[in-house]
Amino acid sequence: MKKFEINKILLPTDFSETASNALKQAISIASITNAELKLVHVVLPAINYEGNFPTPQSKSYNANFKKSVEKQMANLVSQIVKKELINVSYKVVIGLPHKEICEIAEAEEIDLIVMGTHGTSGFSEFFAGSNATKVVASANCPVITIQKSPKTKGFKNIVLPIRSEFNSRQKVDYVVEMARLFSSTILVTGFADKKDKADQVKMKQYVKQVEKYLTKLKMKFNTTLLIDDNFIKEILIHATKNKADLIAIMNEHDFSLDQVIKGPYAKQFVNHSSIPIFSIPVYSNPDMMSYSPYMSGAVYE
Repeated sequence: MKKFEINKILLPTDFSETASNALKQAISIASITNAELKLVHVVLPAINYEGNFPTPQSKSYNANFKKSVEKQMANLVSQIVKKELINVSYKVVIGLPHKEICEIAEAEEIDLIVMGTHGTSGFSEFFAGSNATKVVASANCPVITIQKSPKTKGFKNIVLPIRSEFNSRQKVDYVVEMARLFSSTILVTGFADKKDKADQVKMKQYVKQVEKYLTKLKMKFNTTLLIDDNFIKEILIHATKNKADLIAIMNEHDFSLDQVIKGPYAKQFVNHSSIPIFSIPVYSNPDMMSYSPYMSGAVYE
């Protein structure tokens, strides 16, 4: 697995307010990294709902609607290029949004997807399994999800939660690279279950390893230990208190998607958080860890 670098950014848009907010951050990242920015809009196919199959009329509608969206996308890209002087392209496809987004990301070797947490269908879509949630769960590259318009370019303070689960620490090098790009302070945040003493001991050991690693890399960081029984709630409170503008999580194992969707703090954590979420895919093959100084133990041991 190659070192995390941002050379290609994918920005899904449905022209909603949150998509526009995500676009602002994507442009900011592209400007700093000199990355290519690709905008994609997925047209939901019109079908014959009685028979659940396409008809000549629905095919014609799909084609005409796609042409209309392509004009809108071309105009948006033209405005961005003229104003921001970055490399921007676009693509309009027909299909299921999350499926098409992930397929484009894989086919075009996208390094980072930036997208809004919900679109024109509103807040309730998320709890039925929104496109943002499905992309986070399925994409083979990191995803930054955004709700509100960014106050500043880039990220000044990045929350790096550390738990005792092995996969939780796979995000360390991703956060390091992001912090290097934006000269960020990394907020190392150890979290353990207050009812599990063994979990607390392991978490503290892992936090010390991360501290040693970041010190050798000369990264700016500070550390907080949280002992509680609700990861989502405490991380959000901690991030807000420390004026964080990015929270890094694994798309698995930091918490389950079932916890996010059904848990009491799900709405607060994703849809109602003004803080962008940096979701990183889990890699399970040990050979994929060789690129990572932290995971290989080459630096901190």
